[in-house]
Amino acid sequence: MISCKDFIPVYSEIFCYLESHFGRQEVDNYWDAIFKVNANKKSPLLICLEKEGLKGCFTYWNGTLNEEAAHFSMYLNEKRGFFIIDMHRCPSKGRLVDLQAQVGLKPYPDYCLHCDGYRSACNAVGLEYIYNFQNMDKAGCSILIYDPKIFDGRVIMDENTQIMHRNASDNEYYHPSFHKSLNQGLHYVGETHGEAGILEVLSNYVQRVVKPLMGEVSLASIEKMIQEDYAKEKSSDLVTTKLTENGLTVSVVSCPAEKYMRENGYVVSPWYRYATTGVMDELAKLADCTFVMDSYDEQTGGAKYHFTKN
Repeated sequence: MISCKDFIPVYSEIFCYLESHFGRQEVDNYWDAIFKVNANKKSPLLICLEKEGLKGCFTYWNGTLNEEAAHFSMYLNEKRGFFIIDMHRCPSKGRLVDLQAQVGLKPYPDYCLHCDGYRSACNAVGLEYIYNFQNMDKAGCSILIYDPKIFDGRVIMDENTQIMHRNASDNEYYHPSFHKSLNQGLHYVGETHGEAGILEVLSNYVQRVVKPLMGEVSLASIEKMIQEDYAKEKSSDLVTTKLTENGLTVSVVSCPAEKYMRENGYVVSPWYRYATTGVMDELAKLADCTFVMDSYDEQTGGAKYHFTKN
């Protein structure tokens, strides 16, 4: 399992992999696949918009941006027909900027452009969408969404304007919906480019992010990482580890990521298990160990696996 708090660099690596092997168009193909609106697929944003109209923007981003502990301001004026997000510091791009400074990670250059995919949901209900990517190198941006039947081109903050300001410190960064996004990403890569593609994405993530942050990769540091990942998911009780001189055994009662997805109506991809096996196998190689997945429950994500020193 990859914690929802560690998802962002994996997402960036998916984009890097797709472009490096198949060109920029394949990145757009992926974004279209996850954002495109059709009769059988309604995103959480579209559901909010269909239910509440323009106000649905406020409802949707109130949930996601607070869960992501973003530093932002939002403005909604239904009478004047506009909604604005002023992102002072995006936690996703901010995480990549921080990792670039910490370990030299090179984020996908067009990372921020994937958020333009929200346009399709807005357009589906007749709203227009203007995305300003100025300041994205500093993890900033802004969005103006408006109802062309009402908005007269003037953003006027009057008594009818609903305003929300949040600092990153106002919230805990815990956005479990990122499990769904990782599930989508691994599924797309697996279905279109096979096991080799997924393993390359996860290997790059381990080599470029996990390894530099861990420092020395050993059985002890792997055990610590696993325990910390489940703590981040508020699920420490679901994992048991045993470290010996020559090995490490891990027992997982159930996967909190899979539990979240199933409880919220998402289908867990058969490729999702690689979020564990791909990462652990790569870490084992770095620690001069052998990794073996002893059992894996497709219904719960429960697993037993072990590492043995070579």
